[in-house]
Amino acid sequence: MIKINLLPTKRKPPRKITELQRHLIIAVIVMGGVFAAMAFYYLSLNAKIAAREKDKAAALAEVARQDNMLREVKNVEDERKKVTDKIGIIEQLKKNQQGPVRLLDEISKAIPATADITSMTEAGGNINLSGEAFSNEDVVKFVDKLKASAFFTDVYLLETSQKSKDGYEIYEYKLQFRYKGL
Repeated sequence: MIKINLLPTKRKPPRKITELQRHLIIAVIVMGGVFAAMAFYYLSLNAKIAAREKDKAAALAEVARQDNMLREVKNVEDERKKVTDKIGIIEQLKKNQQGPVRLLDEISKAIPATADITSMTEAGGNINLSGEAFSNEDVVKFVDKLKASAFFTDVYLLETSQKSKDGYEIYEYKLQFRYKGL
């Protein structure tokens, strides 16, 4: 038969925690907190390093992009300089081209039909001209028209001489003047 005891039984008193056990529990809790803090600090440093590396990569990409833009700007500046140099050369050629054409045009307007030019030299805007005419009046008309022109200054008749050529009496002359258009 089975007996059932319904009376309260004696219980064992709860075990008391000793001082050493208490110190061990506190030490484990403190060590766990320290390790948790160290793990959190380690993870936060790794996150900061990853963010800095990402920023560094973005900055390097921006520097590379700006270097490409700088090279393009430099190329454009070089091309612009070449073009402006070419334009300057073309304008200088146009200016130089107009000078001799205008000079010869003004001389052809001034010279009488009965006078010829045998030689002409130009140096720095100073023109030396020699030629032949049928009369001394033609030489004087030529000199007067050159003096009246707005493009010539300091017109001087250096010499004129009468010579006989192919049975005709002709006058040889030498002029000196300055061309303002050069």
